[in-house]
Amino acid sequence: MRLDNNFVYRFLGEQGITHLHHANTLATSQSFLNNGGLYSRGLIEKSGLYQTVQDSDKDDKDNDVWEDVFFDTTDLHGLFPRQNLYGPVLFKYHFSLLLEEDLEIFITKNNPIFWKPDTPYEEKYFISIDDLTEKWDKYQSHRKMVTLRKPTAPIPFEHLEEIILDNPNVVIYDDTELYTVANEELLNLPDRRLAGMVRTRNCGYCFCRSNYLNQYPANKLSRFFLPTKHPRFSTT
Repeated sequence: MRLDNNFVYRFLGEQGITHLHHANTLATSQSFLNNGGLYSRGLIEKSGLYQTVQDSDKDDKDNDVWEDVFFDTTDLHGLFPRQNLYGPVLFKYHFSLLLEEDLEIFITKNNPIFWKPDTPYEEKYFISIDDLTEKWDKYQSHRKMVTLRKPTAPIPFEHLEEIILDNPNVVIYDDTELYTVANEELLNLPDRRLAGMVRTRNCGYCFCRSNYLNQYPANKLSRFFLPTKHPRFSTT
């Protein structure tokens, strides 16, 4: 159910939440950055722009969220702490974005990848303001995703404050330093205002470097960190 934009803004502020976070791969992020905002998976497909595959794609289609844009209310990289599972580029928006009345706001009680065909609607989303205020603390923060329901245009960068790129210090194929390539792409964005928002996350306090090294094969790392034009980029 759609929740009142002004109420959600006030409520999240009362919980100490002031930013919304969206993580993605470099290649998909470049499609966003070169075309005016964040797109849903469905809208970017309709627009003929490039996006890398995600493990959640089938679930998103099955659960009718393929055309939604998702934000976490906390930076999951710092929460767990480990890498963001959807990619190393993090878009950090000020939560004043929620005051845009043309955006339909839903908030999940669990990630759609965990929904089942028979999951009741009231177990998927907070269904009312009373439900939100009474049960907010019952759900873990990483399960409570702010969902912009089926926007027909990209979410503009007006409220964007930072673009944060992981630096895991990982080299693949003995010749490709992932961070160096990705950072150069972001710093050379045609929109210099956006390029000026790029920040580096130098991880020395979490498991991301170990996870990138030991859990992700080289082809997945190339899909996450490299632009489509790079000779090492992989679509798989």
